Amino acid sequence: MPALLPIPPTPTATVQFRSGLVRTVSGPPNSAGNVDYPWRFAETLVSPRGEAAAVRFCYEYPNGQFCQVNLVRPGLPVMMLKNGNVTRLLWSPDGQSVIGAGTNTVRLWTLSGALRTAVPSSPLIEPGDVQTSSQIVRLWLNRGNLCVATTDQLYGAQGQRRRITVTTTRHRLPTLRGLTSYTLPGPQEADCQAVRRSD
Repeated sequence: MPALLPIPPTPTATVQFRSGLVRTVSGPPNSAGNVDYPWRFAETLVSPRGEAAAVRFCYEYPNGQFCQVNLVRPGLPVMMLKNGNVTRLLWSPDGQSVIGAGTNTVRLWTLSGALRTAVPSSPLIEPGDVQTSSQIVRLWLNRGNLCVATTDQLYGAQGQRRRITVTTTRHRLPTLRGLTSYTLPGPQEADCQAVRRSD
């Protein structure tokens, strides 16, 4: 009979705020049911003013990973953010919202936990393109707006990959309203500063 693997400890993260206060945050507990794919600490991202932090815990499995994001503030209970399965995190410049990238959806949480989502623009489908696979590959801020780069794989009728494009979309914060987008052949990425605003 094979030996049972030990249950990994519950992952934790230590957050230090600008005030000097330090808090320890626990992630989801591991159990005998997830010994092969245990929860682990992934990252801590402190807000620009150092008054809040987003802490991400994930577990990896053969086809990907699943994550959870907790919002941590001094003197308040830790809040698990709804739909927190994201691969990238950043704070808005004013520190009033956390932004995350799902597979193909941008998520923005306010400090109260309210959630907004947006799907970045996709490339134009050309004749013969019958299927796309989109994935957000980068998030960054530019002049107070959110920039999102999405890789799109376009397939033909027989399932063969025809081309790869990268679409850069500029979103207004905090509404996530799409302003403009620009698509280039992959692996090129449009400079978000060059993606002109339409309003």
